[in-house]
Amino acid sequence: MKYLFSGSVLFLFVLFLASCSEISYKEPQPKGIKNLTQVPSKLHGRYLILDDGEQSDTLVVSATGYKLGKDDLATLSDSLVMKYYKGYYFINMRSDYSWYLRVVKPLPNGNLSYMAMPEISDEHQGKEFRDLLAKDITVVETAVDNKTYYLIDPSPKKLIQLIKKGYFREQTFEKLK
Repeated sequence: MKYLFSGSVLFLFVLFLASCSEISYKEPQPKGIKNLTQVPSKLHGRYLILDDGEQSDTLVVSATGYKLGKDDLATLSDSLVMKYYKGYYFINMRSDYSWYLRVVKPLPNGNLSYMAMPEISDEHQGKEFRDLLAKDITVVETAVDNKTYYLIDPSPKKLIQLIKKGYFREQTFEKLK
């Protein structure tokens, strides 16, 4: 699986997925919204990704997908799906059992606001987040091949509410001129 819009390299993300879980979905989000066939031109460009105030990587977005640093081009397909709803772009990445979600919102200055839910684990902070989220939406815990998945199934309206309530952590990617 490719990791869209990350300050880390793909290898680190794969290790992250192997050791932790994150909220995932049964189908691409928002459900019932049509898939985009191309990345809109307003998102095209090069973006600087900062971790702790220092450059960690560069993201290049084109009509067919994206390229993070030296990784291969990730193109929209049946396993990388983009949708648009209520001013947000939803990037869905298929895993073996479910879909992971990243949310992007273009900012007036050309930068991108990138959003993702934090990891869910049995550690204290992960459990606190999972319990807090469960107050707003049912979180189904299931194990497949010794890996635990935490699934939610929001309506499009509920998904927007979860974003606005701050369940998604936000990072800004600076557009390079």
